[in-house]
Amino acid sequence: MQRDFKGVWIPKDIWLAENISWIEKLVLTELDSLDNDDGCFATNEYIGNFFNLSKDRISRIVSKLAKENYISVSFIYKPNSKQIEKRVIKILPRGIGENAN
Repeated sequence: MQRDFKGVWIPKDIWLAENISWIEKLVLTELDSLDNDDGCFATNEYIGNFFNLSKDRISRIVSKLAKENYISVSFIYKPNSKQIEKRVIKILPRGIGENAN
């Protein structure tokens, strides 16, 4: 997986956000480093292994970040099917570098 590694810097608006937990802030920062031109395609398993968390816990974190409008989540489906080929996560303007208040 290609990574645009930006170090461990967390923007002020994320650092001070009171509506998400510390682990959610860290996952958001990691998703930002993986969000390239086409989005982030990391699976819950991949992210979970990185943070030593379960796939279910990562799923809940991703859902919360989407609900709070830090990220968007969409799906690419296999041709002529309702089966998901991959998930695409994009950081929204509020997510990183914008005023999150």
